[in-house]
Amino acid sequence: MAASVMMKLALLILSITSHQVLAAHHQHTINVQSLLSSEMCSSAPAAPAAGSTLQIVRRLCLQTGNNKTVSDHYTAILHRDHHRVRSIHRHLAGSQSTITIPARLGLPFHSLEYVVTIGIGTPPQNFTVLFDTGSDLTWVQCAPCGDSCHAQEEPLFDPKNSNTYANIQCDAPECHIRGGGEPNSCGSGFTCAYTVQYGDNSQTFGNLAKETITLSPLAPPATGVVFGCSDKTTGLLRDESVAGLLGLGRGDSSILSQTRRTNDGGVVFSYCLPPRGSSAGYLVIGDDAPQPSNLTFTPLKTDNPRLSSVYAVDLSSISVNGAAVPIPASAFSEGTVIDSGTVITHMPRAAYLPLRDEFRRHMGDYTMLPEGSVGALDTCYDVTGLDVVTAPRVAFEFGGGARMDVDASGILYVIGALGEAVACLAFLPMDSVGLVIIGNMQQRAHKVVFDVAGGRVGFGPGGCS
Repeated sequence: MAASVMMKLALLILSITSHQVLAAHHQHTINVQSLLSSEMCSSAPAAPAAGSTLQIVRRLCLQTGNNKTVSDHYTAILHRDHHRVRSIHRHLAGSQSTITIPARLGLPFHSLEYVVTIGIGTPPQNFTVLFDTGSDLTWVQCAPCGDSCHAQEEPLFDPKNSNTYANIQCDAPECHIRGGGEPNSCGSGFTCAYTVQYGDNSQTFGNLAKETITLSPLAPPATGVVFGCSDKTTGLLRDESVAGLLGLGRGDSSILSQTRRTNDGGVVFSYCLPPRGSSAGYLVIGDDAPQPSNLTFTPLKTDNPRLSSVYAVDLSSISVNGAAVPIPASAFSEGTVIDSGTVITHMPRAAYLPLRDEFRRHMGDYTMLPEGSVGALDTCYDVTGLDVVTAPRVAFEFGGGARMDVDASGILYVIGALGEAVACLAFLPMDSVGLVIIGNMQQRAHKVVFDVAGGRVGFGPGGCS
């Protein structure tokens, strides 16, 4: 009798211990200070030495001279994110008016968060530019420009100092919109004048030209690339300190599409976005970079023509602490966009509310703030004075068996000011049916591979730290 009781007690203890070990395995222990100190910046290299490799840093690290508070910074990020997501919706719904530009209508320029350095011309002149998987045309500000251009850190690109610069004429094939068939306006000297308007109504104007672009001193430069030589910017572009933009979209004027036409159709690019400002990530353009064995791939969507200009895949489920969240399949029916410019992942309410409720259930040990305390973020906790926070793990499951386990830095959006700290669930609902946008915060620390020619996207953990 006593032996039987002892055996049952031992089994009960073993069961409880097993559950505790399993729970610990599924949870993140997050250092609050490490996320609060993510504004610290570093230029330490963190890239594989292969392919056309560029170092990625957060653009906040370029803005050391501004007087914005931490609260202002986070408010601005959420504001920019809101406009970008709305622009993605309008673009995919086809409600934007068509304008004559050599690239599709862009997304809000001011929402972009990560920068790289590229060389333009021969010999190369180096420039810090934002990069965006949601825009096509690569452009930089050019001399002479005067007051029409915004202030930037580096000198303007001077075509006169390049041996390979060549303006594009109005009657050239490159001076036509993909699918539109209408030529752009003619500038002075019969050159092809372009206008790109982004979703936040900021604009860049200038001439189209062909030039040599150097992505890495270790790789051959790309020659004859069509790019924009900007002589005027308006709107939020006037507040920028970067020289321009590197377009990595899927349109004809993207540097990727141009490279594909000269490389027998083979285009692969990958990046790892750093989880903190104190670390650096990388962008690799080229298929010669080694791929880690832990990559899992999912096909690019081909059944929805409206998604042909973005990198969209099928999301099949979301799990919290290893258990699938009960989300109706219709919440993912339109597709899931992998976007480098959106910060926080947005999803339909039919997906967000079950995810939020399950997350809250695992955060019962912390004091939740009233909804509305931190703007649109409705699941926030007071973590003032805490060294660490234990939060559940979140994972995306994609078609074809691909999986992305969200890094700890992509689950909680930690805001600190005046001795206080607040940690919020880093996901947001949006008024859409079936469309999900996975932002850069949830992609952090992963290697994300875009095998454009192969029609697939891959994910691998531990790409950078």
